Amino acid sequence: MALTASPSGFIPRKHPTGQSRATAYTIDAGYTTAIGYGDAVTLNTNGTVTVGAATADLLGVFAGCEYVDASVKPNESMYWPGTAGATKIVAYVYDAPENVYEVQVAASGTGYVQTAIGAQADMVAGTVNTSTGRSAQALAASLEAGGAQGQFRVVGFGPDGIYDASTNTYPTVLVQIAQHVFVASKVSV
Repeated sequence: MALTASPSGFIPRKHPTGQSRATAYTIDAGYTTAIGYGDAVTLNTNGTVTVGAATADLLGVFAGCEYVDASVKPNESMYWPGTAGATKIVAYVYDAPENVYEVQVAASGTGYVQTAIGAQADMVAGTVNTSTGRSAQALAASLEAGGAQGQFRVVGFGPDGIYDASTNTYPTVLVQIAQHVFVASKVSV
């Protein structure tokens, strides 16, 4: 139960096979925007990974990276710091559409009750915590109206599996990417 907003992005929780593996992609050497562990990401038109934006089709969730910095020092990091001049960049992304992620709702999400299962919502951007490398992205407090398309589909509730709006101001929910770059979009039922 969370009474304060403390989003930490989209955390991988389960996959139907029991294993969720990150796939290797790359980040453009000129891309200077930080990407945190747990940030929803998308593909740029040049095939590289960039941080996701609200309403955009998503590739998956960022899981860390490797790169060689401008001083030719190899680095492994939970987050992409936006290092100019980096080379040999490998970005790891949980990209399976079946992955289930745990995420906190950005603000008082009173609509997140049992009937929210199957509904959709977009992500809310956040600034990467450079001390921990963690994302600060969250899920929008408002669900998409009338079964409209959102980036994520709610499939359950956080650790305790229930949500009580009177005691849990910032619920934690389980979601899947509904607006995936490799899958035709599906709206709620």
